[in-house]
Amino acid sequence: MRTEYSSDELLAEHAYEHPLALDGVPCHGGFVGGRYVSPRTLWRAPAIASWQAHLPAGELAAVLDPISARVPPHFPGVEQTKLLVRHGVTVPLVRILTIIALVEGFGGDVLRLVALPPLVERVLDPIDGTALTHLGALFEAHARDEAGHRRMWELARDVALDRPPIPKDLASSVTPAGSPRVLSEIPFDTEALILRMMGVLVVEVFAVEAFRWAREVLGDRTLFPRHDESRTLIEYIQQDETPHVGYLATALAELRCRRLAGLTGEPAPGKAVIDRARDAIVAAQAGPRHRANVQFRMNVIERCVEGHPRRAELMGDFGEALR
Repeated sequence: MRTEYSSDELLAEHAYEHPLALDGVPCHGGFVGGRYVSPRTLWRAPAIASWQAHLPAGELAAVLDPISARVPPHFPGVEQTKLLVRHGVTVPLVRILTIIALVEGFGGDVLRLVALPPLVERVLDPIDGTALTHLGALFEAHARDEAGHRRMWELARDVALDRPPIPKDLASSVTPAGSPRVLSEIPFDTEALILRMMGVLVVEVFAVEAFRWAREVLGDRTLFPRHDESRTLIEYIQQDETPHVGYLATALAELRCRRLAGLTGEPAPGKAVIDRARDAIVAAQAGPRHRANVQFRMNVIERCVEGHPRRAELMGDFGEALR
C-alpha cells in the first residue's frame, strides 16, 4: 500500500458536481453522485487508511479507547435544552452553538502554529511512510477544515434560530489554558507536539456528545421550522471530523510503538510517554474542566430565566428533565 504523499495531494479536493451552500453562504465540501463528500479527502482519507494498516495490532485502539470511555455527558442535556427553548429561553443554546463555532475555528490554528521538531532525531526508530512524516500538510488540512466548520456551525445556528442576536462576552470562554510539563523526560519540543496533538484529539473524540446533542436539539421539528437543514449541516460537520480523529490517533499510535529520544541519553518508551499524556489530558478534560463548564452554563441558564414568569416551575422541570 502506498504510504508517501505530497502536501498538494493531502490538500486535494474531489471533483465536486456542485459545492455545499445554504442560504447563499458557501461552505466547504460538495456533492458527488448526490452524496456529500468532505473537503480535502481525495488522498487524505486513503493515506490515513494506509498508515493505519501499517500499525501493529491494537495500537490505534490503545490510544482511542481510553478516551472514548471517558466522554462526559453534554450539559444541558437534550431534553433540558428543548425545555428552555419551548419557554422562549434560547440564549443558552445560542451561546453554546457560538462557542462551539469559535472553538472549531481556534482549534485548527492551534495545530497550524505548532513548530514541528526534527522528528528523525526525536524518534529513534524509522518513521518513513508514516503519518508523522506528513504532519505539516495534515495540520494545514485540519486548520482549513476547522475554519470551514466555524462558518457551518454559525450557519446551523442562524438557520435554526433565524439569525439570533449573539452575546458579546464569548471571547474569554475559548482562551486556552497553559499546560505544565508532564513529559519531562523528553525534549520540550517533542512534549509540546504530543500534548497539542493529544489535546486536540481528546476534544475531537469528546465532541461526539456535542454532535449528538446538536443533532437531536436542532433536528426537533416541533421547535425549529428548518430542523432538517440544521441537522443535516451538523451531520456534514461530523463527517468532516473523521479524518481529524484518524490522523491524530494514527500519529500518536506511531509514536507509542517507537522509542523516543530522552533528555538523559536513554531512550524513552513511546508507550509510557503517550499513555501518560493521554491520561493526564483526559482526566483534566473529563474532570475539573467539564465540571467548570457545567457550572458556568448553569449560571448562564439561571441568569437567563431570572425574570421569567414561570421561573420556579421551569427550573423545577429543568432539574427533572432527562438528558
